[in-house]
Amino acid sequence: MIENAPTAVNTQGGDLRGLHDREYLDLGTCVNRYGPPPVVAAALRSIKPEDLLAHPYGAEERFTEAYAHFMRTAPEHLIPGRGITEFIRVLAEILPTEQVAVVTPDYTDTIRWFPTHLDPPSGTVETAQSRLDRVAEGMRNHPYVFLSNPNNPLGFYLHRDDLVEICRANPDSVLIVDEAYIEFLPEHRELSMTQTGLKNVVVLRSPNKFFGIAGTRTGALWTLNREIHAKVSERKRNWALSYVDVALATAALADTDWEDRTRSALQTNALLLEEIIGDRFPGLVRGVPVHYRFIAVDDPIEAHQFFLDHGVAVRAFDGKQPGRISGLRITAPTSAELANLKASMTPQLSYA
Repeated sequence: MIENAPTAVNTQGGDLRGLHDREYLDLGTCVNRYGPPPVVAAALRSIKPEDLLAHPYGAEERFTEAYAHFMRTAPEHLIPGRGITEFIRVLAEILPTEQVAVVTPDYTDTIRWFPTHLDPPSGTVETAQSRLDRVAEGMRNHPYVFLSNPNNPLGFYLHRDDLVEICRANPDSVLIVDEAYIEFLPEHRELSMTQTGLKNVVVLRSPNKFFGIAGTRTGALWTLNREIHAKVSERKRNWALSYVDVALATAALADTDWEDRTRSALQTNALLLEEIIGDRFPGLVRGVPVHYRFIAVDDPIEAHQFFLDHGVAVRAFDGKQPGRISGLRITAPTSAELANLKASMTPQLSYA
């Protein structure tokens, strides 16, 4: 078990290094458990040692072209980098952080680097509409607003058209959207903010979560804002992406059959997950379009331990930390894992 229980709320999802006593079903990570696609394994096997001798000339261009094609956008509007986290830190360097407001709860690095938080109203239940209201409030009062959409950890998706309306009403404010989970939506290409044509929008994207390749570090920043594009480009490192990163990511992006089949399975499994845990946890956020679910609980340490006792690792969040809300995030298992999960969560064993 966890030697020091409070550390559970400070541990990133998928980090099981503190658990040594048994095998756990890891539903704490936010990465697609069906990944990587088989084509990624094939691409990895095809890499020869001599392929690694030279610097990765052209690797960034190959990734940018492939990701732009996948997103249905122009490659010149993308800046490649090592995942979304790198771009969050770059934006924290080029933007006055006191002028950036984050619609919370949000991703760990976002709330760490940008201390101005637009928190949910105290004592209210968070909804997609309440988040949308804070986006509008933020863009009226701040030069920059940061939003994860779909949200991590709650899972709410704010429709592109609603965000477009707010952006058009506030042309002097820039909306920065972390779309790490947009690819879990069936119509992600049409619903992405990269399709808006607005110059006061910045979008952060990565194929790592959906394709189950978080061990690689690939991502891109999209924007039509020339000033921000130029400042981020100036800070782009030489050889931002490795040969291996690009070989695996481009293989994954091309496997459209796996993409469609897996997305459909995840949608089904997420709904089945709701059925398994919903009666035990009234704070479950239902019906969101992503592959994970958030459970609001007053004591995340106790609830985290409840799942560990049943052989399941989940992600715990402490509502006492800035930018957080108290609860757990649990990722949809594969179809094969669902039966084991259901068996472990027997009706006789309830959380109360």
